[in-house]
Amino acid sequence: MKKYKKLALLVPTVLLCVSLAACQTSTSSSSSTSTSSSQTTSSSTTSQNSDYFSDTDLDSSYDASTAATISLSGSSATVSGDGVSVDGSTVTITSGGTYVISGTSSDVQIRIAAADSDKVQLVLNGVTMTGSKALIAVESADKTVITLADGSTNKLTDSTHSSDDENATIYSASDLTFNGSGSLTVEGNSENAIKSKDDLKFTGGTYNITSTVKHALSANDALNIVNSDMTLTSAEDAIHSDNDEDTSLGNIYIQSGNITINAGDDGIHASNNLVIDGGTIDVQSSVEGLEGKVITINDGQTSVTSSDDGVNATDWASTSGDMQSQDGVALNITGGSLTVTADGDGLDSNGDINISGGTTYVNGPTDSGNAAFDYSGTATITGGTLVAIGSSGMAQGMNGDSSQASIMANVSGSSGDKIVVTDSSGNEVLSYTASRSYGNILISSADIKDGETYTITVNGSDSTTATASTTTEGSGMQGGPGGNGGGPGGGFGQ
Repeated sequence: MKKYKKLALLVPTVLLCVSLAACQTSTSSSSSTSTSSSQTTSSSTTSQNSDYFSDTDLDSSYDASTAATISLSGSSATVSGDGVSVDGSTVTITSGGTYVISGTSSDVQIRIAAADSDKVQLVLNGVTMTGSKALIAVESADKTVITLADGSTNKLTDSTHSSDDENATIYSASDLTFNGSGSLTVEGNSENAIKSKDDLKFTGGTYNITSTVKHALSANDALNIVNSDMTLTSAEDAIHSDNDEDTSLGNIYIQSGNITINAGDDGIHASNNLVIDGGTIDVQSSVEGLEGKVITINDGQTSVTSSDDGVNATDWASTSGDMQSQDGVALNITGGSLTVTADGDGLDSNGDINISGGTTYVNGPTDSGNAAFDYSGTATITGGTLVAIGSSGMAQGMNGDSSQASIMANVSGSSGDKIVVTDSSGNEVLSYTASRSYGNILISSADIKDGETYTITVNGSDSTTATASTTTEGSGMQGGPGGNGGGPGGGFGQ
């Protein structure tokens, strides 16, 4: 449903924002959308998960004695070895191989124009580049791997440039991978900081990526991350994968690493599948924290702060009418830890919500037009722990075929309140400290049993009783199938 709320807000400005449209034009390529959760151990070993990372993606080794070299200096460069040439301020690589780059330059562009079957490895070994165009531009190649040499510090900064095609500080028309153990800082002041029109992958290294105009990281087909430490700041989305020509693409997969995000729009945006299999993700500021058609959280520690929805499952290509469930849209939480603080809906799905494991804490909205828990299809919980607090006006509970019971109650309080749930014998089942004011709570855990009565106490004094049920629908207007009233067993305390 949030899709329609957002559309209502965007209509007055959409004509002014056409030039900043989020969807990118795709070139043809293939990308797996599997949600396998196999783990890789390091960026220099073979991944057990070939659906997301190839051996080439994970291999950061190179032979410096046989590699060609590019030495940047001022407005030009000197080169040695086959497959590379210099013409003024343009360094052109025309064949596959390894190229070690070092030095400092101004307005030098490294351009790759290799055969479509060639694999090119660029090793950044102490590189500082500034300029008014894409500083590294891949025109053609099968795959380009940018390796950050051990112990190296590298920085690329562009200024405004008008190229409609090569719209990034580092741009690739084909698959692009970053690996190694060095560090890379990218300051994008034109459009995107790093952009691939096919797949974009990170399998090692430390990154500080800023885009003052658009996205920090952007791909058309797939954007996969493992074993990488990232600090991302963006005017629009921090991590963005969007394909409006092939709806099976536009995927994001995060397996491990540490990612800190401050975004002017979405923290992480996938037009199709967003899968989080591990890692530590901290979305410190965003409009919407996580967005995708199907969002699956299997593991890791994820925290989200948003001015609108915290987690939003939606299909922007859907033609479903207002308030209707969208086919194929789902938010799935199977494990890990998720903490959401949202001014809009906390967890929002224009389809279903399925929780089968993990720990989910939602500090939802204080206004009555949003809810901590919001969906258009069905909401089911079969395992894990859920605590969702927020306003009561649009509150929803579980209406699906849940095997784990939940309790729901209109309980009001303020930030800092300690909420304690006890069973009929006075045993504590769960406790939680609110981080903002609230008027409704939804709680579920393996210790809450269907049909039993529980007492919800706030700060040790004010108490409310509620009966646990596998169906605890709210009083809000946004109920899915089955109606909006309290479900069997009575979801609300008196």
